[in-house]
Amino acid sequence: FLLAILGTITSCGGESTGSKKAGVNEVVIRLRSDPDRLNYVTGTSADASQVKKYIFEALIDTDQETLELFPLIAKSRSVAEEVSFMFDGEMVEGLKFEYEIREEAKWNDGTPITGHDAAFYVKAIKNPKVDAENQRPYYEAVVDVKVDTENPKKLSVWFKDKYFSSEEISGLVVLQRSLYDPEGLMDDITINEMSTKAGISKLGENPNINKFATKFNSEEFSRDKIYGSGPYKFVSWVTGERIILEKNENWWGKSLVGKEKNFSNYPDKIIFEIIVDNNTALTAQKDEGLDIMKHTSRDYVKLKDDEKFLAKYKIETPTAPQYSYIGLNTKKPQLAEKQVRKALAMALDYETLKKVFLYGLAERTVSPIHPVKNYYNKDITPYPYDLQAASAMLDEAGWVDSDGDGNRDKEVDGDLVQLDLEFKYPSGSDFAENMALVYKKSLSQIGINLEVTAKEWTVFLEDTKSHNFDMVTMAWVMGSGLSDMKQIWHTESYNGGSNYVGFGNAYTDELIENIRYELDEEKRNKMYYEIQEIIYDEAPYIFLFTGKSKIAIHKRFDNAQGYMVRPGYDVSRFKLNQSWGTQSPE
Repeated sequence: FLLAILGTITSCGGESTGSKKAGVNEVVIRLRSDPDRLNYVTGTSADASQVKKYIFEALIDTDQETLELFPLIAKSRSVAEEVSFMFDGEMVEGLKFEYEIREEAKWNDGTPITGHDAAFYVKAIKNPKVDAENQRPYYEAVVDVKVDTENPKKLSVWFKDKYFSSEEISGLVVLQRSLYDPEGLMDDITINEMSTKAGISKLGENPNINKFATKFNSEEFSRDKIYGSGPYKFVSWVTGERIILEKNENWWGKSLVGKEKNFSNYPDKIIFEIIVDNNTALTAQKDEGLDIMKHTSRDYVKLKDDEKFLAKYKIETPTAPQYSYIGLNTKKPQLAEKQVRKALAMALDYETLKKVFLYGLAERTVSPIHPVKNYYNKDITPYPYDLQAASAMLDEAGWVDSDGDGNRDKEVDGDLVQLDLEFKYPSGSDFAENMALVYKKSLSQIGINLEVTAKEWTVFLEDTKSHNFDMVTMAWVMGSGLSDMKQIWHTESYNGGSNYVGFGNAYTDELIENIRYELDEEKRNKMYYEIQEIIYDEAPYIFLFTGKSKIAIHKRFDNAQGYMVRPGYDVSRFKLNQSWGTQSPE
């Protein structure tokens, strides 16, 4: 397991600190943008995940400190049992995980949480009309969830093969079937038939599939009716302003608070303030309008020495489980050749970005695997910043200035195509904006015109998902377990998944599939090394940096620390220190 690398910056502020927030048992968190949706299945953005984690629960979860799995709704973890059974007309060698849900686990209306609610979660994901394209690859191997007929709190999760993250996947989220499917539209549709070729082909003939999906995908279940079993419940969402959660007084787990480590709901409210602009958010936090905010490197180097700020806030610096990158749309004629993509990778001044805009607080990375993982390929050498080599590579690929206008061009399928590119980035990101301007200047020196465009986050995300871009800059946040590369790098994930750049071929698809089902660590790691080398050579991404999170947290809370697991903190654990500070006027 990975070990979180933690650090804290604080000052020796004391009990006499004057504060607007002294004695206030609410946590206000900054979000950079509105979530796409708050439906657990269909909401996919990082901002959505921040909110959903306090509303929904699963059979098992990941401990933020140890990164080990622990039982949450289930009484205990399950030990995998190897099983042979008939599936889709043939005998398969798979795995089975058995769970029993805690007796006290209930929904807010007092009805018991059962295995049927876990099975319903899988049905929702496997319904082909539900907007769950990003989730479906992870549940391909789950072919049945059997609920005990005598004790519905007992269930077993069946895998058709030996998927490497089977235990983690088997710890299903529970969704209240009676609220999300009051008509019982999915009751007579089995997970088994939703997993077989014959069954899937017949689903299109079932009107309940479309009827359920239309309702489940709707705004009603995306932002108005958000039902969970967790420590907090959804109250309201005002677009562009805030999302409010309040302590769930009917939470089944409240009797375990203080008794079991991972059960907590100490703050009375959790408020997510949606502030796009970093400077606006920084001003708000300095005025105590935000209790938690992740800071840019530029702001961090100032805040860590700001005694006035540190009198009320501490800064946690855990390892950030993410990497930043520039995605290149390989389906565009200008970017279809890897020589061009490699040239673009060599035209970016990484050291200037790191020193000037990240203040040295980042490290270059070369692959989609985080450097702290033991299967990160350390033998890959990062592309250098070398405009001369980049120019020569473009010449070799046939992109030259044939008409003397100062910009490169090439005849593609009978048409003269200019090597003009658009670089899209989410508005409000100072680093992305500065990077784009530095990049534009470098590219102009080798005959490439770069148009820089800022987009509001939801528009930016939609453009990215629909492949409406030449170049985009984003970051991927990674989980603590083994890396399943199918969602981002498999060709099946081009439409509906997260393979926005169009990477892959039959060989890389096979390699990705083999990684997913190889239980021998040494063999699996060799394949991880190979896929990283291929991605590096094909250059569909220009990999940028990894680093540490810089999270400022208000000092009135005890038990408030940073973690490697996203989002880097768990505010349900924050305990108000009644003796900290003195109330000051607004």
